[in-house]
Parts: sequence; C-alpha cells; structure tokens
Amino acid sequence: MVNSPKPETQNRDLETVCSSTSVLIAGCGSIGKRHARILSELGVQDLRACDPVADQLDGLCESVTTTRSYADFSIALEEQPDAVFICTPPKMHVPMSLQALQGGAHVFCEKPLSTDLTGVEDLEAATLKSGRVFMVGLCFRFHEGLLRAKKALDEGRIGRLISIRALMGEHLPEVRPDYRTLFSFKYSGALDLMHDIDLALWYAGSPVSEVKALCRTYSDLGFQAPDLAEILIDFESRCVASVHLDFFQRPRRRQLELIASEGCVIIEFARWNTCEFSVFEASRGSWETETLLTDRDDMFRAEDREFLAAVAGGGKVSCPLAEARKSVEVVLAAMSDI
Repeated sequence: MVNSPKPETQNRDLETVCSSTSVLIAGCGSIGKRHARILSELGVQDLRACDPVADQLDGLCESVTTTRSYADFSIALEEQPDAVFICTPPKMHVPMSLQALQGGAHVFCEKPLSTDLTGVEDLEAATLKSGRVFMVGLCFRFHEGLLRAKKALDEGRIGRLISIRALMGEHLPEVRPDYRTLFSFKYSGALDLMHDIDLALWYAGSPVSEVKALCRTYSDLGFQAPDLAEILIDFESRCVASVHLDFFQRPRRRQLELIASEGCVIIEFARWNTCEFSVFEASRGSWETETLLTDRDDMFRAEDREFLAAVAGGGKVSCPLAEARKSVEVVLAAMSDI
C-alpha cells in the first residue's frame, strides 16, 4: 500500500515549487490577470508577463509584482521560464503551447483548447516527447458544488446516470460592455460557454456517439456568431445530455441536473459567492439541500495548485490535453449544424 503525502508535506512541496519556479503569463487580459494574482498569492516569486498590447501588459504589471515583462513571446521563451500560462485568444492556444513545450516549459493552457483540431495531434506528440506537464484550465471541474455532485454520482448514491441537463445564459453586454470586440461575438458565439459542455462530458464519463445541435443568432444584440446553442449529446453508456447556452438572457443563470436511475442532483451556481446543492436519493425518499458559500477564485486556486504540484512532480493533472480535446470535438460537431 502506498501512503498519500501528508497535507503538511504537500504544503511544503508547494512552497518549494512556488519559490523556485519561474512562471510566464502569456496574455494579460482578465484571465491572465486572475492567474497572475493567484500565483502571486500562492507564493510564486519569479512571475513574468508577456503581451503585445502595451496597455494590457502594463495593467498586469501594475496589479502584481513581476520580475520581467515582454512584448514578444519568442523573446520571453528565450529566457527559459519553467512554466507558461497561455491566456491568449483560443486560436492562438495550440501554436503558442507547442512553442512553449519546444522551449522546455511546462504549460497551463486556458480553455478552450482550440477553435478546431488543427495542430492538436502535433501538440499531443510534443507533450509526450517533452515529458512536461500540460494542463487545460477547465476550472469548473474544481467547483465545490460540482465536485460534490461528481462524488454523489461516483459513490452510487443516485444510481446509474441517464440524463444530464445543463443551462448557462447571461447578458453579455452587461458582463462585457466591449462585447462587440470579443472573439465570441465574431466567431464562437454562445459556444464559447463550453464549460457546460465539458461538465456534461465529465459527468457522463463515456465516449460520445452522436451530437445534434441548433446554433443560431436569435437576439437583437447584433452578434455575428450564434448567440444561442441547443446541443444534444448521446453517449455510448446509454446517457444523454442536453446543453443550453446563450449570451442574451437576464438574469444570469447557471444550472446543472443529473438525472439517474435512483435519484437526481441539482446544482444551481449562477452566483459566484453561493451555490445551491440538492440531492434526492430514492432510498431516502426526500431532498437534501445545502447552500454552499463559495468564492470565484477558489476554482482557480485549486487548479493552479494542482498544476504547480504536478510541475514539482507531485502527481498527474486531472485536466490533460485529451480531456480538453473532447469538448472541442463536440463544439465542432455542433457548429457543423449551423
């Protein structure tokens, strides 16, 4: 029997890797700033930043203490950072990740992995050849309410999973007044809300057999890409998922239901500071409901810790490239119906 590391040992290992690892943030927009802040809080002392847009770069460097800053990614890699966080637009994720791996760095790549599968096989080969850690930022897999649902399912409390219903919608102009400049406005549209697709794949834990979708522009917000997507995913395990995504509804809503042979779980997590977790077990015959206090940064802290621990040699990552590829394939199948 192999003993798991004690918490105090894990904490010491994290402190050691944070104090000795140089981390480059490539892409200094909102998500780059969030990772930079959290990595700084975790104790990363050699934090570097890269962005060709001066205002973005300056904004990150003003918010956290950085040791170096760059306008050019290739030059940043020449100074051999130990790890790189790819926080750029999705179409740049694969080529920049590949470049970072070839430069000898461990890579944390933000979601989605890519806009298509171009270069993904090369990235898979490069990851294997390099022996470096490659992790994708599927942060909702670290959300407390969603983890509790996964545990209830894995423990058999609600029986065999049969149906997944996921809903996510928000009024993008309220979240991002500059929404017309965003990638999602022009290209991916509501499919940019792919976390909910990933969650369906995660809970099902089965190969996809078929995808059907309706993706169109229905609102009056002027989207050039679909602002609504209704997606049906059929799994080989006799499970089906229905995923609704939109960029126009008010109020913001995010809800996920797991309907199984012996009960169901409902997670309502539209707000960042609370989550409503409800489970019904047929054997008990009643609902159990709990309100969980959460913080938006909790998910990011957890995934950044896992990545740093893997860099230190403390284990595997739970969101490798192969997992991230699955949601890209579903999105591409959905877009083929446009």
